[in-house]
Amino acid sequence: MKVGKLEGILCAPEGSSEACVIFCHGLFGSMHSPKYVELAKELGRRGLSSLRFNHREEAQTSLALRREDLEKMVEFVESQGYRRVGLMGSSLGGYLVLLFSSLWGNPQAVTAWATPCRLEGLRGLEEEWGLLESLERMKAPLLLVHGSEDELVPPWHSLELFRRARSPKLLLLVEGADHRFSGEKGRRVAVEFTAEWLRKRLAS
Repeated sequence: MKVGKLEGILCAPEGSSEACVIFCHGLFGSMHSPKYVELAKELGRRGLSSLRFNHREEAQTSLALRREDLEKMVEFVESQGYRRVGLMGSSLGGYLVLLFSSLWGNPQAVTAWATPCRLEGLRGLEEEWGLLESLERMKAPLLLVHGSEDELVPPWHSLELFRRARSPKLLLLVEGADHRFSGEKGRRVAVEFTAEWLRKRLAS
């Protein structure tokens, strides 16, 4: 499917669903990453729809343009009749969904994987809005997921995000998982835990 210049994949379960989770990939990532594909399947098994998409090329290193992309996808999901919207992002995508939920959006659940609490030194990205300074405004339930062996964004980033966020909040540290959750064992733990957490908060 296409929404303007954005390409995405909408996965809907058998039967009706009033809830949809939108996935946001990381820097130079893709909606075809195994973690997104597997999470979409697990959400479908639990009666939830999901929408994953690729950011525009020019939006890869711009938070402002990434925000525009996410806004378009939220508007699209709502136009399809979904009454409850969840957001899931990984790495820079996690940063985006947290910032969006704190300043502009009103999702019913948010989960962020392997997410930096600050962007200093991250491939020239400018921190146009401070996440840590904004996070306490977010009202949605929050699940943070981080691999214990993350080689790019150390787990302390999620610990700091957890400290700043409002309740209800939960932090899952996945033993042995790297930044991309490339190992099947750690990825399955993260995927299944996240899918069940989202079901409890979004399913009718």
